[in-house]
Amino acid sequence: MYQNYDIGVNKIKKYLGENCFSNSVIYSHLHCYRSFKQYLVEKQLIYTHEEALKWLNLIKSSWKHSKFKMFRLSLFHLNDIIINDSIHTDSYVYENSSNYDRLPDWSRLLLDSYLNHISNSFSKGYVRQHRITCSEFLIYFSLIAAKSVRDINHKNVIEYFNQSKHRNVQSKNLYNCGIRHFLKYLSDKAFILKSLSYTLNPFVICRVIIIDELPNSEKTNYINCLNQTSIEISPDEYYSIAKELGGIYLERHNYSKTMKNLFKKAWRELYIFLEANGINYSYKIAHYWCVCLKEYTVQWKAYRRSIKLFEQYREFGDINPNIVYSYKEYSINILPGWSRRLLIDFLLKKQKEENSASTVNMYRSSCLRFLKFMDKKEILSCAMISPKIIKEFHVSDPHSTAEARNAYSVRIRQFLGYLADLGCVPATLQLALTTECAQKSVIVEILTDKEIASVYTFKANAKNSMELRQTAIVLIGLRMGLRASDITGMKLANISWKEQTISVQQQKTNKFLKLPMPVEVGNSLYRYIIDGRPCGDSHYVFITHRVPYGRLDTSCCKRALAKVLDKKKTGFHITRRTFASRMLKTKTNTETIAVSLGHSDNSTVFKYLSTDADTMRKCAISLKGIELKGGMLL
Repeated sequence: MYQNYDIGVNKIKKYLGENCFSNSVIYSHLHCYRSFKQYLVEKQLIYTHEEALKWLNLIKSSWKHSKFKMFRLSLFHLNDIIINDSIHTDSYVYENSSNYDRLPDWSRLLLDSYLNHISNSFSKGYVRQHRITCSEFLIYFSLIAAKSVRDINHKNVIEYFNQSKHRNVQSKNLYNCGIRHFLKYLSDKAFILKSLSYTLNPFVICRVIIIDELPNSEKTNYINCLNQTSIEISPDEYYSIAKELGGIYLERHNYSKTMKNLFKKAWRELYIFLEANGINYSYKIAHYWCVCLKEYTVQWKAYRRSIKLFEQYREFGDINPNIVYSYKEYSINILPGWSRRLLIDFLLKKQKEENSASTVNMYRSSCLRFLKFMDKKEILSCAMISPKIIKEFHVSDPHSTAEARNAYSVRIRQFLGYLADLGCVPATLQLALTTECAQKSVIVEILTDKEIASVYTFKANAKNSMELRQTAIVLIGLRMGLRASDITGMKLANISWKEQTISVQQQKTNKFLKLPMPVEVGNSLYRYIIDGRPCGDSHYVFITHRVPYGRLDTSCCKRALAKVLDKKKTGFHITRRTFASRMLKTKTNTETIAVSLGHSDNSTVFKYLSTDADTMRKCAISLKGIELKGGMLL
């Protein structure tokens, strides 16, 4: 029953010995043949090559990959010697012959065409590897009963990726890379959709959304977006515009390599989404797609920004990186009509009183909390607001500290006072909001001499653009006493190099301030502007070092101080307190200090008296009459 099998095994043993194969190779071949014959005897099967491959696949999961490859080679040698009475010396023939030979005609013709295309540019080994890779890919489509190249679609490619098994991630990535080249060839020939060649990527394929496979609620949202769309363009037209934008205009506006790659990735993945679902591009569907990516990537906001840039370019033929978009609904709009109108009028009044934008925002957020609570309690007019409701709000309103609660309550009381002036509520209603803590007197903290010395050490060693910016910011705060908001709001036109002055319109008080510019501040500013500041159209002195080169946030001043001192302090305002304290120590009169700080009077200067330790010692009160006389001190 196994006569031919045993004859074939003996011929292979003789061949391996005559051709000086190692003992380990000969042993591996014979071990394979013994194991397979034992399997045939136990199952009472006759030898066929198909049965050998079936046995091989049945038990390969329990072997190391090296053992599997050796056994596979041994079985192909056996088949070759039985059929052709010879052994092929090229192992690649054995490794891929099973998949390639099983391919249907339509897929084999495609593969042969592709292999012939790359054979003129690459080595035989590279072509053979692609033959193995693509045969495995195409055999999957034959197993799912694909009839032509048109059956290669996004859904099937995703299913192939999920079910394909490899010995490790590197091997799977290598296979998929070869298949992507094959798909690119097919898309160039217009046999398949172009985005398919981008789909088979481990970092992309997990984020491909197929609308038909979504839950009904999510599917309905997409359908609603499609129904509300009026202006559409085809996926190919969309991606053509996106490639032009990414190839020219991102570079023109000095975007970093990271951001350029991120935006291009976003546009490419949207292209995949559009073609995978057979829908056209519209802003509404693209925006909703970005929002749904919350479940797949933390970079979804950058994807949303990329769509805004695309819309800019599509409408104006260029992009403006300085435009900041708000995606949230204006919070006041969610209020009912009666309270919305009152709050808008109150905020307009505060603006006319020349309050800063940040102060008006604080009024808005405080009153919004109050009015949302009123709406929750089904209050329909001012007449329904009672002290009991106000106290209930005060107790339930969450705050981290008593001071924070007071800050909000003060502004709500002013709003209630405004309503009282209009005759909408009683004048005493605001008294229902209680104060939970009194004002505190705290010890003024300033920089020590050692810390000030470290600022100048950092200045001397500053080299790169970020360090030059940090040095200039800290020195302006330390030597001129400007607030962080005034430093970040400073414009190039505010610096007079001829007069050696800096002029600012203080953002907190809206008062104009013109100060002499110390030489070391001027030198640091000049060095930053010439050697460190990015080239851009912004009028601000201190700008971000990444596109869109806009005005810095005030928190950058605090981070600059922490970097210069190499430790965290209470905040950037400590430089302003240090500036005032140093002037006080040099016997500068309080009026001059108040003017330098931009204060309207000198009363606020008195809190810095405690920082002048030498002068404070002269004011010490005698302890005569209250001496310690003994006994237990309780």
